[in-house]
Amino acid sequence: MLALVPGKDLLGRYFIDKVVGTGGFGAVWKAFDRQLNRNVALKRLLKHGAIPDATALKSILEEAKKNALVVHPNVVQVYDIIQVESEYLIVMEFVDGDSLHAYLRKVALLGQGIPLEQAIDWLREILEGVAYAHGQRVCHRDLSPMNILLSSGGVPKISDFGIARIMPVKDSAASTPPPASTQGGTGNPEYMAPEQARGETADFLSDLFMVGICGYLLLTARHPFAHPSGLFSLSELLKDDSYQPPVPIPPTTLGISEQRRYREYIAIVMRLISRDRASRYQDAQEAIDAIERVVPSVDCPSCGERVPEHYRFCGHCGFALTTPSSPIPPPRGQTPQKAMSAAELGEQGFRLARAQRWPEAIDAYRRAIDADPDLRKTYWNLGFAYNRIGDFPATIEILSKGLNLVPTHNDFRAGMLYERSIALANLKKYDAALLDLNESLRLNPNSVRSLFYRARVNLLRDDLDAAINDARAVLHLNPDHSAALRMIDQLSSARASPGV
Repeated sequence: MLALVPGKDLLGRYFIDKVVGTGGFGAVWKAFDRQLNRNVALKRLLKHGAIPDATALKSILEEAKKNALVVHPNVVQVYDIIQVESEYLIVMEFVDGDSLHAYLRKVALLGQGIPLEQAIDWLREILEGVAYAHGQRVCHRDLSPMNILLSSGGVPKISDFGIARIMPVKDSAASTPPPASTQGGTGNPEYMAPEQARGETADFLSDLFMVGICGYLLLTARHPFAHPSGLFSLSELLKDDSYQPPVPIPPTTLGISEQRRYREYIAIVMRLISRDRASRYQDAQEAIDAIERVVPSVDCPSCGERVPEHYRFCGHCGFALTTPSSPIPPPRGQTPQKAMSAAELGEQGFRLARAQRWPEAIDAYRRAIDADPDLRKTYWNLGFAYNRIGDFPATIEILSKGLNLVPTHNDFRAGMLYERSIALANLKKYDAALLDLNESLRLNPNSVRSLFYRARVNLLRDDLDAAINDARAVLHLNPDHSAALRMIDQLSSARASPGV
């Protein structure tokens, strides 16, 4: 039986350093990968001492390899599966911070809470990681604060896909729960969805329920199924269909506008933890869209910066903003479609995108490009739409085509480079993303969004000095940029302490 100890050398490549955590399958070890010159985390693929039959082992290995396809900034990446002395180990990205659970405990002991916008930033990033995993048909089934790690820069990363399974297409988010199986009940009993606690197979909607519990904790510092009397266990109330978690009220320390946003964010969380599966959001992107609607924003048609929807003028370039007066078209196929020009199709796509009808918007944009391949702004808008649905390879492909057109407008080119950098960063191609952002800033040096996203990419690359410098440059252009302020505060705290 494989013994993992400090100083042990595995396969002449991985030098074991120390234990950095524990999980259901045993300890998690920090190791150094001599071949790629980086720190990694090692974890047993099977429970210590478990000897599955050949069929079960083959299935486990196949699913573990598929999980390695989930490459996203908010997911701990699986690099490899190695075999050492008849045991299998997962080689994973090493995250140099606490778990969200440990962070919440520290905050609770200090009698503090997490600032509202920070809590929502983390909830959204967790949902983005879940959305991407679900897009690859990977269902986690064990989402909890213990399995969400925070990098030293405060980036949440979903870890521990040890019991994840690849969902067949027929198991997509349906209102009827999947049938019971031997895989039901897997996971942490204090974070299980009700159907999972009943022994039914966890699916995508079960993952969303677990994310909802994390969101409740982020916003309230309380577990939604913790009874104030202390007379009931969490798992007991999770299984009790008669118990409904209380709807939190906004803290009195919040201002009036913050209290309004708090109520709307709580409504999103309460929908995520609905016992009725049909009442939950039907996918993670739907929940992300709901978060965005709390403070709706639009892209300025002139400079491309994001500005609050209710603004009459862009705060970056002064462009007069108007809401499209033409109605949103009905779903395609419900009414006869008249022949439309490329410009009209592009405008229709824009209105559909404003309504977050992404598949229809993408269809309109593609038809516009087919009608007139020289519509640069449509390439930009189509790339934006592909980014919103998480199809990052399609984003890169269409924007690369748009960027190959003869350049005539710096703003269009800068906007396309910015959108392509988002797709590249979401695929963890950080160096390529930085190249696009640098060129975008050369064309539009006062772009707050490009500067802040470069700070974000530097944060993901663990280049904290560059991230702080970019965040400060953002504040020079916009002193009220709350996300830049939070980033500087987070990174300053990280430097002042060994953990997050």
